[in-house]
Amino acid sequence: DEDNIKIARMAKEKGVNRVIARLSEVDSKTLTEFNEKGIEVWAVCTDVDNSVDLEAVLGVTETRRAFVDRLVASALEYDLDGINIDFETVKAETGPDYVQFLRELSIQTHANGLVLSVDNYAPTASTEHYGRGEQGLVVDYVVVMGYDEHWGGSDIAGSVASIDFVEGGIQRTIAAGVAPEKLINAIPFYTRIWKTEGGVVSSEALGMNAAKKWVDENGVELIWDNTTCQYYGEAQIGGAYYQIWIEEEESIQTKLNVMQSNQVAGVAAWKLGFEKPEIWQIIYAYQNS
Repeated sequence: DEDNIKIARMAKEKGVNRVIARLSEVDSKTLTEFNEKGIEVWAVCTDVDNSVDLEAVLGVTETRRAFVDRLVASALEYDLDGINIDFETVKAETGPDYVQFLRELSIQTHANGLVLSVDNYAPTASTEHYGRGEQGLVVDYVVVMGYDEHWGGSDIAGSVASIDFVEGGIQRTIAAGVAPEKLINAIPFYTRIWKTEGGVVSSEALGMNAAKKWVDENGVELIWDNTTCQYYGEAQIGGAYYQIWIEEEESIQTKLNVMQSNQVAGVAAWKLGFEKPEIWQIIYAYQNS
């Protein structure tokens, strides 16, 4: 639709090389627009928005292989450039089947000239079963989601992506066996406004411009926090206490510096349209450094 066409044009204007999109949200006209502008399109296969029994899908050889065949056939049908796997609810007992799924999918994607990437949380003990080291052997790119340090369901207010969280995610992924040249770090183009009222913590995710507007409208003073490498602000509004660790040019630059020092393959972001225009100048400089 017209909104997707606008995204395609914006992506090209911003120098975006690849866009990850849900096929259900992108029609053939949009794909043509992307292709004409020289932008690769990777289709994302995700369990985020729907309840999926991954054990049933991945744990049976015939079902898993049929799933692989369907993914590759769909990518070829839509003339896509790659497939991005974003499974965020893999249970420990399903870990071996998940890794086997990626092995089998990688054989088919490589045979058909498709790029295979896979999204991962920043490593923790509870997500070791994702098999990042094995992923690094079979897929083209391993993407670290360098955000959601504190997420929508958190009962403690905090940064979405402090610098220690970002660097730790990168370094632990490399230590798990992923070569830096295969690692992409994803940065947030959003922040969260945290509200504590009556002992209950809640938050709202906003893009950069919307967050800055909230800060200005409420007269919140922002102070650079060396611990998180972000500007921090707080305010008492009515009966509620608000906090924000904001993403803007300086915080993004600090993240890119860490990525450069670790020599990763590149940068991704969630998501296009949440950023301030000035952010692209910083990303350009990183890409060309």
